[in-house]
Amino acid sequence: MKKQLFSEFLLVIYALIMGATSIILKQVTQELNIYTFMANRFLCAFMICVILFGPRSRGKFSSNLVKHAAITGIVTYAAHFYCTVGISVTPVGIAGFLTSLQTIVVPIIAFLVLKQHLETRTVLCVIGAFIGICLISIGNLEYSYGVWLCILSSILAGIQILLIEFYVKRGDDGTALMIIELGTMAACAFLVALYTNSVKLPNNGFGWFSVLWTGIVSTAVATFIQNYAQKYTTSVRTGLIFSTIPVFTLIGSRIFFHESFSLRAWIGALILLVSVICVELRNNKKIKTE
Repeated sequence: MKKQLFSEFLLVIYALIMGATSIILKQVTQELNIYTFMANRFLCAFMICVILFGPRSRGKFSSNLVKHAAITGIVTYAAHFYCTVGISVTPVGIAGFLTSLQTIVVPIIAFLVLKQHLETRTVLCVIGAFIGICLISIGNLEYSYGVWLCILSSILAGIQILLIEFYVKRGDDGTALMIIELGTMAACAFLVALYTNSVKLPNNGFGWFSVLWTGIVSTAVATFIQNYAQKYTTSVRTGLIFSTIPVFTLIGSRIFFHESFSLRAWIGALILLVSVICVELRNNKKIKTE
């Protein structure tokens, strides 16, 4: 129980980190090439993890773990890529609410792939989330491209949550999994940057700060937190905690970018957040009963 509480406290720290990172991503995409930024970010994260955690993971890199981490790394890179591009063309406050959809994606995938029963309340929450997205998007068609990219990012993030829980609870070492996962993400980002002729270093102070913050704090540290914490808690409880990320993002968007939205968009965001929290509270209650 103590390990579970400590793990969930770490996940709250994770949510705070990711909320702050959304603000930084919005700013960095206005000043740096996205492909250059992502290549530097994930390479930095991979190098830090190898230095800090490589020695303690020696001898734990089985062929199955490498395969599992590579799959997770590709999915995670795609989630980060679409999230970054989506934030670049969407108000960061709206993007924050849309990326919280990952918590609804988890039970949907469990229903479609794992053949788990989908309760009526969950179905209603999914419908509520869809209505919320429509209210956010209608009247903001100039953001429709970014909206769908953020939704795609949420779907991939939901898959990643399930993959990590599945692998670490099958016995894969979380730290070793993280190192190969980040190595895969760095390789994907570097290949994309090479293809787009964007392999270069940041050329200003903010660029270096963004790379170091997102590489060390919101990638290396955050990935370690998630891989460690999900060994002692469930994907459902993880999703519930992650649903607080848009709250931190919204606060930051108001402070730093002075963003304002229509009443319809605010109602849509509220419906979306309530739907996410309701589905997680229901699943959390079910787990306690079992």
